[in-house]
Amino acid sequence: MSRDDFLDLLKLLDGSRTIEDLERETGLDSEAVREIVEPAVVWGLVDDGAAPAASSGQAVLSRLEEVLNRLLEDLVFAGPFWRKMLERPEELHRNVFFGFGLENWFFLFREKEFDSAVLALAESADLREMLNDFYLEEHRHDDIVLRAFRPLGITRDDLLAARPLPTTTALIKMLSWWARTDPLFFVATVGVLEGRLDPDNRDAGGSVAYDLFLAACDRAGLDSAFVEPMRAHARVNAVHDHGSVSRELFARVPGIDEETERRWLAKAHLFMESYAAFYNGILEHYSDPRRPLLRIAEI
Repeated sequence: MSRDDFLDLLKLLDGSRTIEDLERETGLDSEAVREIVEPAVVWGLVDDGAAPAASSGQAVLSRLEEVLNRLLEDLVFAGPFWRKMLERPEELHRNVFFGFGLENWFFLFREKEFDSAVLALAESADLREMLNDFYLEEHRHDDIVLRAFRPLGITRDDLLAARPLPTTTALIKMLSWWARTDPLFFVATVGVLEGRLDPDNRDAGGSVAYDLFLAACDRAGLDSAFVEPMRAHARVNAVHDHGSVSRELFARVPGIDEETERRWLAKAHLFMESYAAFYNGILEHYSDPRRPLLRIAEI
């Protein structure tokens, strides 16, 4: 085979031609064509022209978000905690609001257990850089929320001696496991966990309330000394647009195969069930005023 014949054959390897087409268009015999094409197929240099069984990262995340958003409505916002927080927050015991803040502090304090686990993501240097920036922005957010507990007489030492609810621990451990074993699925959950700014949600003064919990605090007349540190934390997340972190990261993911997407859709249900249990566990425990705000670990 001459050099020109070889180059002519390579130019035709676009996945749309059969072996017989290549023989006819190049004038080469079947044995010569197969000697070039078959090793190229084995090494994955050409394919059969079929549609790839994979989608872009953004397309997969879009379909996953559709499922997560539906489950968010069906499991989380339709659950007892958010139903009461959205419909009749003024009827809730104050400890439910304080418990929400405390369990969020436990979550933020242990966030490094899962956020740090994805910093060594091997697939992409771009993703590692973006995840590192996100980690630095999230670092020490627990200190912002800590200020909310001053009017309750709760210190950092008190919190370190206490333990979160089992439902909070379950969510933390689940995310920590996924961050180590299925890091891209963990990244897909970040948009849900960080929330998204709702410009239509305003507090009593007309300012953006940043999230539904803060709006409920305003309706229930919670002490500003408790609410404002929580609002400051929400504002930091909004400024850095942490609710869009998943989308920004998945824009750098070139492709996701169908089997991985199916696995993620199955995990989405488990994640949202655990997320709903996190909120409902707060309502169940802190609604009883006889229970202390802090569950002190006994050693």
